[in-house]
Amino acid sequence: MHRFHHRLRVIKWISTLLFCLILAFLAFYVIQKKENILIGLAHIITSPAILITDFILVGGIGAAFMNALLIFIFNFALIRVLRIKITGIVIACLLTVFGFSFFGKNILNILPFYIGGIFYCTYVQEELADNFVPIAFSSALAPFVSEIAFQVASSESSYVGAIILGIAIGFVICPLAKKMYHFHEGFNLYNLGFTGGILGACIASVLKLYDIPIKPQYLVSTEHHFFLTLLCSILFASLIIIGLLIKDAHIKQYGKLIKDSGFHTDFMKKYGYGLSFINMGVMGFFCMGFLFWEGQSLNGPMLAGIFTVVGFAAYGKTPLNTFPILLGVHLASYGSNTPIFGVCLSGLFGTALAPIAGVYGILWGVVAGWLHLSVVQSIGIVHGGLNLYNNGFSCGIVASVLLPIMNMLSEQKAKSKLNLLKRHKVYIQTINRHFEEKIKEGEFHEKTHKN
Repeated sequence: MHRFHHRLRVIKWISTLLFCLILAFLAFYVIQKKENILIGLAHIITSPAILITDFILVGGIGAAFMNALLIFIFNFALIRVLRIKITGIVIACLLTVFGFSFFGKNILNILPFYIGGIFYCTYVQEELADNFVPIAFSSALAPFVSEIAFQVASSESSYVGAIILGIAIGFVICPLAKKMYHFHEGFNLYNLGFTGGILGACIASVLKLYDIPIKPQYLVSTEHHFFLTLLCSILFASLIIIGLLIKDAHIKQYGKLIKDSGFHTDFMKKYGYGLSFINMGVMGFFCMGFLFWEGQSLNGPMLAGIFTVVGFAAYGKTPLNTFPILLGVHLASYGSNTPIFGVCLSGLFGTALAPIAGVYGILWGVVAGWLHLSVVQSIGIVHGGLNLYNNGFSCGIVASVLLPIMNMLSEQKAKSKLNLLKRHKVYIQTINRHFEEKIKEGEFHEKTHKN
């Protein structure tokens, strides 16, 4: 026990040291850029967060990281106050929301969703801790709040309307998410993306009905690639180091984890914290490798994609079950006019379909990735770009379409095998009966001969 506590203290000390080094590195870079973080943060908070809005370009890299850290601290503080156990899905939630803090979510436009979630838990008399994950994920629709508050003839009434809408979404998201889950049966890891897409489509339709304009935009930064690459490399290497230091991590067992299908699997519960952290670090480098292979630089949206994958590396994603999805997306890009940015973003988020590759095999994983890139190109218009988890929406549709087809073919294959076994059984029984008859004939002739 003494050795365990000593090891835990060492891990905490090293983790704190690495975190401080990363913060110091970030602070040094921001100071060199001579950015005004507060003004940048104000720009981020008051900007429309519709797809695609890179907060690194809107407010500067310092303000973007400040926004992300504020949101991370807010969610982590809630987890500690509510005494929520750190599991794979909680880690996935934390890092997904953190990632999208560079790409649509700010410390102001997410708050109404949490208030709505609190109202829901009070109304149905459920614990807030039990619904924290879907409530936090519901901030996928945060652009609705920013769009109504700051884009549509900003006034006191528009601010109030934006808050009311956010609260309403937070109130209804939990029951909707439970219902929508059955469409894809868990083969889309981003269930809230699918739920948000359906709900977002309804709300966007209402806005269009009353001629409330939704202006698309495309703001993406390109100048901080080297710094972001270095920062992410340090972070992912730190995750691997911390994972190796944790007592439950045996590197030989990692081979067992990466062979897991990822279907309904919380890696933290099944394999422990150590192996999960190692997998998170490995998946971080894996994603960066995919982007560099495609020739894509790092920016806010790409950080959102990477951190989402890293988060879900604790809840279903491994290099083996995500590779077929990425390959399918890459192959789908040939012959299409999809820009590299779209291919890379769709590839990263398309790994939500990893359980398909894990359960049904590599070929179906490639098909799922190929179909995802096709669907995601057209699905954004349904919600007007106001659902940040647009790829999750697309993945839900792809999984819902492929699942009955895959099940039908699997069942038919199983039936064919069963029929073949039955025919073999009948054939063997016929041969046995033939031998028994021959044996009986031989015994009869032997008795006749004796007589």
